[in-house]
Amino acid sequence: MNSQQIASLVQQTGFIPLFTHTDITVCRNVLKASYDAGVRLFEFTNRNANSFDIFIELRKYCSEQLPGMVLGIGTIKNAQQAEQFIHAGADFMISPLILEEIQQVATVHKKLWIPGCATASEIGLAEYWGIDTVKIFPARQLGGPGFIKAVKAVFPNMRLVATGGVEPTGEDISNWFKGGVAAVGIGSQLFPAAWLANGEYALVTGHIKKIIQYIDKEKT
Repeated sequence: MNSQQIASLVQQTGFIPLFTHTDITVCRNVLKASYDAGVRLFEFTNRNANSFDIFIELRKYCSEQLPGMVLGIGTIKNAQQAEQFIHAGADFMISPLILEEIQQVATVHKKLWIPGCATASEIGLAEYWGIDTVKIFPARQLGGPGFIKAVKAVFPNMRLVATGGVEPTGEDISNWFKGGVAAVGIGSQLFPAAWLANGEYALVTGHIKKIIQYIDKEKT
């Protein structure tokens, strides 16, 4: 998939699960549980010392076992990381910030990059660079759906992905989409630590299926 096709997939699915862990077995099981729930767009988050090694294994796992899974890398904070993960096979990149050097790498490699924005100025800068999908982070702390509604009025053509504080409930998800998001990113609340510790991955699959149903209801 090219960058615009992946951006369209973000819009179509309305959902980006995000996860990180230091144990490759846990990561594979989470990815498989998500895939079984219908997820085809997934962010592995670069937050641990061994995240690069884990990502390489997950990229291989997706290619061999999970056909159609689009695997991206999150928490990209500089050009060096961007280059590293693109060469490792990242389908797209997501950042908690907006930085020109990352934009330049994404442009050279023709990769979708979703920068993190917290102000109208940052969203406007992304728009100026020709970016049409941004992450609003930390979305809850910035003002929640009300913030989304306010900035969407100024940037009607921008796809806003709310990440940070999105609750995995029908009511909360409905509020975000009514505010104008194109998608939501949900992390730890999708993957309760107790379920992972007990190997209860079927619960993860069922949980994510419900989230997808909530989102599909909002997008119909």
